[in-house]
Amino acid sequence: MELRKLKKEEHRKTRRLWEQIFTEDTPEFLDYYYSLKAADNEIYVIEEDGDIRAMLHLNPYKMRVGNQVVEGHYIVAVATEEAYRKRGYMARLLQKSSEDMRTFGEPFTFLMPAAESIYYPHGFRFVYRQKQGNVRGKKECNTALVFTPAGQKDCKGLEEFAGALLTSRYEVYADRDASYYGRLLEEFQSENGGILLVKERERLVGFFGYGKGEKYEILEPLFLDGYEEAFQNAIYHLTGDEETEVHCAGFADNFCGVESHGQEGFAVKDKPVIMAKVLDIVRMFQCMEAGEELDLCLKVTDEPGGQSLGTFYISGKERLTVYQEETGDFQHEEGLLKAASLEKEEEITVGDLTSVLFGYLDIRGMDLSENLKMELGKLKPLRQCFLNEVV
Repeated sequence: MELRKLKKEEHRKTRRLWEQIFTEDTPEFLDYYYSLKAADNEIYVIEEDGDIRAMLHLNPYKMRVGNQVVEGHYIVAVATEEAYRKRGYMARLLQKSSEDMRTFGEPFTFLMPAAESIYYPHGFRFVYRQKQGNVRGKKECNTALVFTPAGQKDCKGLEEFAGALLTSRYEVYADRDASYYGRLLEEFQSENGGILLVKERERLVGFFGYGKGEKYEILEPLFLDGYEEAFQNAIYHLTGDEETEVHCAGFADNFCGVESHGQEGFAVKDKPVIMAKVLDIVRMFQCMEAGEELDLCLKVTDEPGGQSLGTFYISGKERLTVYQEETGDFQHEEGLLKAASLEKEEEITVGDLTSVLFGYLDIRGMDLSENLKMELGKLKPLRQCFLNEVV
């Protein structure tokens, strides 16, 4: 058995395993994936008996996290050939890839689990509830609306439109530049779909991506406030009637509560979809802010196994300063003296730390010391996540 990271020219060797495990994916989608996504990702594999038996893909994204822009990876296509399961291959792949990402200074990694129970023991915790549900179209009354398919030439405009919306609403999301939308457009086109633009008197008021198998599937409709009905008009443009329900995932916050406000044809609910794990603890805390002065000496242990990831002194308020004891990374003597003056070193698992920093759980109900709850409770958690990436 050998675990290694493939060279770029070897990435297509994993297509056989992908086709064997993820049978729902079409040849057209895999042509797209292996020509574009796999061209710049990282793939870890376990080889045995002369072939690849397990794999894990790391797809790169530029992430907006709090007050910073960082590099990160989305874990996809974690798979083991059936005859080679229950040998700990997935755990080995997760451990090795996480170690490498931590070494490269990535604050966290994230994935969409097939089941929470698979990844929970490895320190992953839910951080994002996606708004999703069924929507029916509505015949347009606004004659100024125009619906047009996006092309590559439109991707810069999508970058500007999405950037303005997301920056004002969210703290954690993948940075959507023109190249992001260019790749996303090709992904939807590989699924017999595209990106539909909705304009009013030549002004872009919203858009969404969609694919079409047996039914339409819509991802991440982004619309200006007050244009929920224009979104339904666009659904009507696709389906041609007001009866067909279309499943949509990744509604933005301005669609939250439309059902309660009497918007007919919406049925939106929250579903936990994305889990994350904090990796580089110093880098992660540097993305955070505190509402009041914080002073904490914190030992973090990994999962599974409980091995130490380090002891960290965190201090500050609006911008935090973090020192790691093991590296001697105390930038000035005052920080060293403060760390030494703390009476007690607190301890937390990386999974619990992930839950705290992303604010997914109420810290008051967690199994932590009262002092740790008090100090970590001073942080401004990164609750406003928008993570709808599929691959």
